[in-house]
Amino acid sequence: MVYGLLERLFTESCHACGLASSGGFCGVCAAQLTRVANACPRCGLARPVAHCPRMQITWDVDAIVAPFSYGPPLDHYVQALKYHRARALGRAFALLLVTELTSIRGELDALVAVPLHRKRRRERGYNQAQEIARVLARTLKVPALTRGIERHVATPAQAGQGAVARHSSVAGAFRVRRELSGGRIAIVDDVVTTGATVNALAAELKAAGAARCIVLAVARTPEPFGADT
Repeated sequence: MVYGLLERLFTESCHACGLASSGGFCGVCAAQLTRVANACPRCGLARPVAHCPRMQITWDVDAIVAPFSYGPPLDHYVQALKYHRARALGRAFALLLVTELTSIRGELDALVAVPLHRKRRRERGYNQAQEIARVLARTLKVPALTRGIERHVATPAQAGQGAVARHSSVAGAFRVRRELSGGRIAIVDDVVTTGATVNALAAELKAAGAARCIVLAVARTPEPFGADT
């Protein structure tokens, strides 16, 4: 009886349905998340890609792993993590990502969560990308770097901007003041929209000596039909 009570107390619940889960989302609810179909390994968009961001801006990201499409029901949980202090979702998202990383285990030296500007961090209370990166780092057995990597420019909201406009907005927003000579780095974020933010960070990481920068994100925003991405 005591064992059964303890088991109920320490069993996790699925963030979607509330039923018992071994961690994060249960298998049934995870299967309901829309996956990116035939994703391009370089930009993460579903193929065929109409407006590849690599053709619009200088592209420093070597690969993107973002298995799910940003839309219902996943967008609800991303917003909850980002704006409604549902920090436990960071672990749930990391557990979703881990199953997609079999092919790159052993090929990473460190993780870097996309930094928030100190003002945004203070408003939010935490960095949602770091919540994901912390769990990934433990699982992949690599460090999550924070020292000497910052977002020193508070960029304006980017909603509604295309890839070129976002690229201009985040240019120079990040600063890396540590040696990364030859490092194979994975940038961690919740969602890749146009890729401009992670690309700007990748550029600074490579300027500091990183040999390769890939991106690990939960979701990729689909490119809009007939519009600039």
